[in-house]
Amino acid sequence: MKTHKAVASLISAAQNELRCVYSRNEAEQTALRRRAQSGELLKVYDGIPSLYANTAYWDGLTPPERTLHMARALAQEHPQWVFGGLAAVSAYGFEHQWHLHDGCITIVTSDHGSRQCHQRLRHVYMPDMNNPKTHYEASGLSLISPARTLVEAAIDLDFRFALPIFDSALARGITKEEIAADCVQWRIDYARVFRLLRYANERSENGGESLARGTIIEDRFLTPRIQVTVTDPQTNTEHRVDFVWKLDDGRVIVAEYDGTQKYVDPAMTDNRSIQEVVAKERARDEGLKRAGATEIVHFTYADVIERTPLRVKLIKAGVPQVETSA
Repeated sequence: MKTHKAVASLISAAQNELRCVYSRNEAEQTALRRRAQSGELLKVYDGIPSLYANTAYWDGLTPPERTLHMARALAQEHPQWVFGGLAAVSAYGFEHQWHLHDGCITIVTSDHGSRQCHQRLRHVYMPDMNNPKTHYEASGLSLISPARTLVEAAIDLDFRFALPIFDSALARGITKEEIAADCVQWRIDYARVFRLLRYANERSENGGESLARGTIIEDRFLTPRIQVTVTDPQTNTEHRVDFVWKLDDGRVIVAEYDGTQKYVDPAMTDNRSIQEVVAKERARDEGLKRAGATEIVHFTYADVIERTPLRVKLIKAGVPQVETSA
C-alpha cells in the first residue's frame, strides 16, 4: 500500500505515547480505514473518534494494556473525561482476571441518567465525580480515586472477580477505612462492599490465588488461612502453602494453586526437566505431610474458572461447607 506520510506519523506518535491511533482529519480517517481493510491496522474501537492500532503491535499487548491504549486516545480527544471501570483498575495496577476486558471503556458523569453514546462506551453516574477525581500521572489519565474504583468493582463484578482487586489494592497501601469512607457516600447496597472488605487479604500472593479463594468462599466452603509457613521436621525445610484448613477433628487440609500441572504442561516447561520437577513436587508433598498435612489438594486455574472441578476436589478432601456465604 502506498505510504501516507501523515498517517505513518500518526501511527508512530500513538505507539510512542502508548495509545491508539485516531484522526479528525477526513483524509487521514480515510487512510486509516483503508489500512484497516488491508489488515495493516485493526479498528479496535468504533466510536467518536474511531480508534486504530497496528495489527502486530496490538497483538503484542495484554488486555489491560489494550484498555489503557484506548483510554489514553479518548482522553486526548476528550480531556474532560474521567475514567473508571477496568481502565482505572488497570491504571492503578490492581490485579484482576484479564478475561474481564471486553473492549469497552467506562467513564463517569455527573449527568443523571443512562446516557449511552454506543455499546463500547459505558457511562456511570457519580454526582460528586470531581471530588474523588485523580489525575494519575503514571497513566496520563483522569481517574476516579482508588477507593471509588474498588467500590465500583464491588458493584459491577461478582464477588470472586472483585476479591483479587481488593486484595491487590490492600497490598498496594489502600486501606479498608478509605474504601468504607468512600462507600458511605454512595446510595448503594453496602453489603457487597463490606463483604469484600471482610474477606480481603493483602497477603494473597497473586490474582489467581485471590480468585481461587473468592470461588471457595462463594461455594460456601470454610474460609482457608492463606500463605501459611510450615516446617518439615525431617529436613527442617520451610514450605509456604497457599491454603490451609485446620479442622476441629485434628485434620489439616492443604490446597496448592496450580500444583504439578503447571510443571508437566510441555508449553510451560522444558520436556527434559519434567521428571525432575515432578519429583521435586512429590518431595514437597511428602514434606508437607510430615509437617502435619493429612490431605493435599492440587488445582489449576481451569479448575477455578470452571468451578465444579475445584468443588469436587475440595469435597473429596473433606473441606467443610458452611450454611451461608455471608
